Amino acid sequence: MSDARPLLVTAALPYANGPVHFGQIAGAYLPADIFVRWHRLAGTEVLFICGTDEHGVAITLKAEKEQLSYQAYVDRWYAEIKRTFDAFGFVFDHFSRTTNKDPHYPLSQEFFLRLLRAGRLVKRDVQQLWSPKLKRFLADRYVQGRCYVCGHSPARGDECPKCGTWLDATKLGEPAAAGDPSDRLELRSAWQYELDLAPISGDEAGLRAAYGQPFVDYLAAMRERSKPNVRATMFDKLIEGERLQSRPITRDLPWGVPLPAKDLDGHALGDVTGKVLYVWFDAPIGYVSATIEWARDLRKQPELWRRWWIVRPGHEQEAPRLVHFIGKDNIVFHTIVFPAMLAGQAAPEPDDRLPDGRPLLGPREGERWALPEAVPANEFYNLEGRKFSTSDNWMLDSPRMLELFGVDALRWYITSSMPETADTQFTFAGLQAAVNAELCDTLGNYCARTLKFTAQHLSGRVPEGELSPATRERIAAAFRDVGEAIQRCEFRRATQAVAEFGRWCNKLFDDHAPWKTRKTDLAACGRQIHEHVQCVVALSVLLAPFVPGAAKRLRAMLALPEATAWVFGPLPAGHALGEAGILFAKIPDEVIERERAALGARA
Repeated sequence: MSDARPLLVTAALPYANGPVHFGQIAGAYLPADIFVRWHRLAGTEVLFICGTDEHGVAITLKAEKEQLSYQAYVDRWYAEIKRTFDAFGFVFDHFSRTTNKDPHYPLSQEFFLRLLRAGRLVKRDVQQLWSPKLKRFLADRYVQGRCYVCGHSPARGDECPKCGTWLDATKLGEPAAAGDPSDRLELRSAWQYELDLAPISGDEAGLRAAYGQPFVDYLAAMRERSKPNVRATMFDKLIEGERLQSRPITRDLPWGVPLPAKDLDGHALGDVTGKVLYVWFDAPIGYVSATIEWARDLRKQPELWRRWWIVRPGHEQEAPRLVHFIGKDNIVFHTIVFPAMLAGQAAPEPDDRLPDGRPLLGPREGERWALPEAVPANEFYNLEGRKFSTSDNWMLDSPRMLELFGVDALRWYITSSMPETADTQFTFAGLQAAVNAELCDTLGNYCARTLKFTAQHLSGRVPEGELSPATRERIAAAFRDVGEAIQRCEFRRATQAVAEFGRWCNKLFDDHAPWKTRKTDLAACGRQIHEHVQCVVALSVLLAPFVPGAAKRLRAMLALPEATAWVFGPLPAGHALGEAGILFAKIPDEVIERERAALGARA
C-alpha cells in the first residue's frame, strides 16, 4: 500500500502567541498525526515536521503589553504549545521554531535573494498604515475598518468576514488598530518588496515563463485531486476569481528575519534598517529549516534533509512527496504562495554566497524544490455553535479536558467530528455519545467480553480453531477500508469503518452465544472464541492511528508488543493472553452537564 518515495508531512506552524485550541487540533495537527501513524505502520519512509511561528506584529504587541522581551514571550508559548502537543501524543520527528537563527534566518534570506534574482519580486513605494499610539506600521491583519466592497464594519485588513473579499487594508474606511477603534491610523509612505503572483492568474505561457513547467503541472494536479473546499478556494475564489496580483513580503518592524543588505550579485538594496521579512513569508520556510535541523542536529547527517525537499535531474521517480496539513485560513499560503516561493527561485551561480558568507543551502545546478503533492486543508471546527475564541473565553482548556476525559476519548471524538470539507463543531453531547456508544459499548465492550470469557472459561489462552472465510474476509475488508480512507484523508470515514467492524464483531459474538455453547460443546466454544480473539488482535492494529494509548493497552491485554505494521497477524493456539481490563471509561451525564454549564458561565 505504501509508496517507495520518501514522504514529508508538515503540520501548520502554530503562532507562538497563545494556547492551541481544539479547533486547531482538529484542523491540522490530529489529522496529520493519524496520517503519519498509519503511513509508518504501512511501511512508508515518512518524516513529520512542525514547529512554532515566532515573528510578526502580534507578538511584539503582546510582549510589550506584558513587559517581556520578544524572545522571552515566544519562549513561553513555545513551551506551552509543545506541552499540549505532547499531551495529545503527536509523533513529530522534530518540533522546531522560527527563532532558531541557524539555519532559519540565512535560509529565509536565501529564498528572498533567489526570488529577487529571478525577477519574481517587485520593489514598490507604497502607502502603509501607521499607528500614532504604537509608533509603528501595522500589518493588514492588525487593522480594522469598513469594507470598501460591501460596507461591513469592522472588517479585518486582509479579509472581510461578511463578503469574503481579499482586502487592501489601505482602502478600508475609517481604519483603526484592531481592537482599539480610538487608534485611528495614518497613511505614510514606505517601500516594500512584493511577490509577483500575477502570472498565476494569466495565460499558461506566462505562467510557465515565470514559474516553470513543474509549477504548471502542480496547479493542474491540484485542480484534479484536491479536496472540494481547497479547490474552490484556490481556483474559483483566488486564481480565477479575484485574480492574483502581488503580496508584500517585507515589513517595517523591530522583530523578524532581517532583510539582507545586498543581493546575490553584491549590489546594495538600499537602507534596510528596520526592514524584516513578512512573517507569512518566513513561516513556511520553517518547514525546510526544521528539516535541516533534524538532519544536522538529530541524525548527524547534514545533507540528509535534501532527500525530503530536493528533486534531482533524472531522478524524478525518486522525488520526495510533500503533504501539508493546515486549517482553512492557511489555504492560500500553502497552495499558491509557498509553492510559488519554491518554484520561482533562480538557479545558483558558483560564487553565490549567503549574507554570512556561507554557500547557498537550497537547490544546486539543475535541481529544484519539491512541490506539494496534497494540501488536505480542513474547514473550521466550532464549539457548541460558536467559533472558538480566546478573547471571549469561548474555548476548552486542554489540560482540564485531557484530565477529565483522557486523550483517547478526545482524539476519537475530534476525529469522528472532523471538519474535512465543511465546518463542524465540538459539542459535549457529541463527545459523550461517541465515547459511550462507540468506544465503550461497541469497541471496548467487544474486547472485554472476548478476553474475559477466555480468561474465565478457557484458561486465558487462545483456544484451538481457525478463522472462517467470512471472518477472514471481514478483517481484510476492515484493514483495506480504514487504510484507504486514511490515505484519502477521510478520517471520519476511517473511524466509521473501525466502529462498523466492531459492531459486526459484537453481532457475531451474539450469534455464536459462546456462553451457551460451552455448556454443550466446549471444543465448538473454543473454535468460536478463537475467531473472536483474532478479531480483537485486528482491532488492536486498526485502533492504533486514532487512539494509540488504548491500542497499546489492548496489545498488552493480548500479551503482544506495540503494533509496528498495518497487517493482521493471527495469534497461535495456546498463546497466553495478558490480563483483561477496561479499555475505555463512560462519561456520566452529570460531567457533561457541569462542563457545558461552565463553558457558558465563562463566556
